Formats: sequence, C-alpha cells, structure tokens
Amino acid sequence: MSVAETQSPQLDLDDLPELIERFHVPGAAIAVWHDGALSEAAAGLVNLNTGVEATTDTLFQIGSITKLYTTVLVLQLVEEGLLSLDEPIRKWLPDFKVADAEATAKVTLRHLLTHTSGIDGDYFVDAGRGEDRIEKFVSLLGEVPNLSPLGHMFAYCNVGFVIAGRVIEKVTGLTWDKAMRTRIVKNIGTPAFSTLPEQAMRHRTAIGHLGTPGKGLMVSPIAYLAQSNAPAGSTPMAPARDIVTFGRTLLAAGTAPNGHQLISEESTALVTRPHCACPAGGSLDGMGLGAFLWQWGTDGYDVFGHDGSTIGQAAFLRIHPKSGTVVVLLTNGGDGKGLAQTLLTRIFTATAGVAPPAKPIPVDTGDQLGPYLGTYAKTSETARVTLKEGTLYVAIQPSANYGVIGGGADIELQSVGAGRFVGTNPGMSQSVNFNFLEPDAKGRPHYLYSGARAFTRVGD
Repeated sequence: MSVAETQSPQLDLDDLPELIERFHVPGAAIAVWHDGALSEAAAGLVNLNTGVEATTDTLFQIGSITKLYTTVLVLQLVEEGLLSLDEPIRKWLPDFKVADAEATAKVTLRHLLTHTSGIDGDYFVDAGRGEDRIEKFVSLLGEVPNLSPLGHMFAYCNVGFVIAGRVIEKVTGLTWDKAMRTRIVKNIGTPAFSTLPEQAMRHRTAIGHLGTPGKGLMVSPIAYLAQSNAPAGSTPMAPARDIVTFGRTLLAAGTAPNGHQLISEESTALVTRPHCACPAGGSLDGMGLGAFLWQWGTDGYDVFGHDGSTIGQAAFLRIHPKSGTVVVLLTNGGDGKGLAQTLLTRIFTATAGVAPPAKPIPVDTGDQLGPYLGTYAKTSETARVTLKEGTLYVAIQPSANYGVIGGGADIELQSVGAGRFVGTNPGMSQSVNFNFLEPDAKGRPHYLYSGARAFTRVGD
C-alpha cells in the first residue's frame, strides 16, 4: 500500500489493506481533500490474473461520476449562449425520436440532467467505435419507451446523458471525447484522465472483477461497456486524485485548483441546488443538475456527488461543502459499497461531524403483501415479486443481451416502512431499497423503484 506524505492526522487510511480483504475487494484507491491537504492510499491488485499492485496512480473506471462532467460541458455551452436548459432538444437534434411522442417533442436538457425525462434509461446497445458512435446510438432510440410520463418523477436514466452528449457534439463540432479533453481535462490539469482504452494503456489500469464476494472473484470477460455510452460513464478512467481535483473545482464555485474558471458560480449552484426529491429510503435524497444530493446532517442537502458502476468496478464521489471535504473511492470488484460505507462513515465523522445513514432496521408495518406481487419491467431487466411463507422475495433477471452481470437469485425483502423494503444481494453487506409506488384502486403499485431506477408493472 502507498500513503501520501500529506496524510492529515484526522484521517486513518493505513488499514486499507485489511479493509479490502474484509470486503473482498481485489484493489482500491482512495483520495481525500480536507483542510488544505490531499491524502491518498491504495491497496490490493489491479488484476487478479496478473498480480499487478494497485497504486495511487492507478486508473479505475469512474462509471457514472462521468455524468457530472457531461453536465459541466452542457453548462459551459449554456454560459456561451449555445444551449438552453429549458428548450426542447429537438432544437439541436431535429431528428431525435423515442417511442413516446410527448418526450420526443418536449424533452429538455434539464429533464435529461435531472433524470426526469421518463425515458427507459438502461439501453446499452453498442453502436460501434467510430467517431460517429454517439450519433448512431441516439439514432437507435426510436423504439425506446417511457417508463413514466415526461417530468413525472425521478428515475435514473443513462440514455439521457448520452443524448446530452450528442447535443454537445452537435453544437461544438467536436466528439464528446475531444470536448471532454479540451474543455475540462486539460483545463483543470488532470492529464491522466482517459476516455478511451488507448489513452488508458499509457497508465497502470484496473480491470473489473465479477463473482460473489467471499466465494471467488474472476476478471471480467468484458473490460469496458460500449464506447457509444461514454457520456453516461461507460468508459472514462482516472486516478482518484484527478476526480478530487474535479470535485474541488465544484467545491470552489467552478474555479479549479490551478485557477482556471471551469464554469461560473451561478452554474455551479445549479449543480448543487435540488431540482427534485427522490423516493424515501432510496440511494439518494434529492437530485441536483447532474449531481446526487444527500442529507447526512441537519442542514438540508449537505453532501453532493455521484456513484459510478461499470462491469465489476464501483466508484464513489462525496463532497461536503461546509467542511471543504472531498472524498473519492475507486474499487474493482467485491463489496465496494460495504468498503465505501465504512470509509465514508469514518472520514466524514472525523472531518465534518456527519456520516451516511446506517443500514435501515426492519419493522413490521402490517402491510398487506398481496398487492405487491407481480412482474415489473424495464428494457434491461425484469423483476418478479413473489410471496413465500409470508415473506416477499424479488428475483431480477437481465433481459436478452444484458446477462453479463448475472441475476435471477431470489432476494428476501424486509419491510422498513409502508411500501418500503430492503434486500441484500449475495455476498454484499449493504442493502438495496425496493419501494412500491403509486398504488391503484386495488392497492397494486404501478412502479417498483430500486437502485434509483423505476420498473413498471406489467400485466394484472
């Protein structure tokens, strides 16, 4: 393990090797900015097959943390008068089409960046590796349905950020990758940040690992998700310190540590201002413009950031403005969320006096369970809720062409409130929320909401 000489005495990262063993994480890197100092640590391996050690310079896939970068690109173009958050995107993409006529005609960048478009977001078709890959991907969305009406609710939507990426390409004349490098990466001084595999090859690079933690992990047979989904987070990689630099830029009202004004103070405020609430008990409390918002203390939404998940890798960014703390944790398999919960609790308790909420305690609400039974679906997955000996179970099965991550095992659900349940995947320490929303006259929910995503009831 390596620990930077600037480690703050308030922080304790020396036990990272023991923690990754406890949570069956092959390799991890963490960077923390607090009180004017950067602390870094890394432990484990970037690849179980090669045995190469993880270092603080290692590039990990950052997944959907990328969505904050795409949001910043949009805000730059809004400041330049080239885009508007509230005009239909057909102004810039006249051929844009999804299955829902209202979403096709009226969806805006604000809808896309706040996950309120209603479009079924987990559509992962590979549109190739050419420079027109994002354009091709967006052209394939014509049959993608809406899970909810436009503007009706927050429901996580990867597709929306790919559409936003195409809008960026259209108005700049650059590919999304080139716009990222010239407008953000170069300007804030993070040269190791990579959006393409050929860029990452110049650095020590982590690969994801799959399997049940504690029962054996293997290197993922697929290194990257499709490059055509890059604006949503399929391919970007970076060392933890580079993401801290980006986080510090947002913390400082859009001014990077090197003095470059990335976006204005007003635009930065849009990122952290709540645009919509999220269902209670979920993985986040509110949604800013591109940013997840959490309420850890008593000061409203006091933490912002994002999570990222690719094939066998998980990334976590948390920013607490009041204490000036930025934390980035990058992992390449195993129980990354369990590791994150432990480290984030420790670090933010020490630096800010707040911490992420603990795992919810099951309660008996006396709910009638029958109305919850049934099948709920979205493009990439189907969730089947059943009742066995008085207990609810859910089995989530990937749809055709989405089976690389597995699925299908029954997850026992425990009640934590009216219409709210949690379940724990095999080998994981942290629970996943399952909320049943918008019941009909017979009490049957229209939506199953889990992992910030909406599944729609199908059939009776």
